[in-house]
Amino acid sequence: MVMIISNREEWLNAATTHLKIYVFMPAGFDVPDDVKVSCGWPVSGGRPSSRKMTLGQCFSRELSKASINEIFISPSQNDSVKVLDILAHELIHAIDDCQNGHKGPFKRIAVAIGLEGKMTSTVAGDELKAKLEKIVEDIGEYPHKEIDLTTRKKQSTRNIKVECSVCGFNWRASKAMIARMTNNTCNGCGSDTLTLSN
Repeated sequence: MVMIISNREEWLNAATTHLKIYVFMPAGFDVPDDVKVSCGWPVSGGRPSSRKMTLGQCFSRELSKASINEIFISPSQNDSVKVLDILAHELIHAIDDCQNGHKGPFKRIAVAIGLEGKMTSTVAGDELKAKLEKIVEDIGEYPHKEIDLTTRKKQSTRNIKVECSVCGFNWRASKAMIARMTNNTCNGCGSDTLTLSN
């Protein structure tokens, strides 16, 4: 019988429990019982302007006031199996308390549970993917619709460039600050030659 979970964090917690039981324990690894998982932007912001979006992030216990590992899964992800794939990767960091990055112990655990590819951006191999699909059958689909930052409009520049037409000295200021100016004298050369442009 499929569980009905309508809350993202509840789903991620159920997913963590299932990953512990069906993926990590059979491979001989213990996921910390107190790890917290949420949907939220990783520190890099998951911005699509960067070469590669960060899909998940685990924080070490020393960074948490609660002294626990905290994991964030990017809101840009809504495919249930992919979210489990990302979560499995981040849970390895929790096991290691983020001590070794993607080297040594991380790689050993990743390979043992069935993650493949470059260790900084692993993907589930066929055997692991089958287990993740079974978990989705048990807990249902991830109750989240992706946030697509690629369609976000860029914020236009609020400041206007103020420049001297003689020496080129320039700075930017808001319309409100420019309106308060009482003269057009350049601070660079002293000429009365300031002009405005975007």
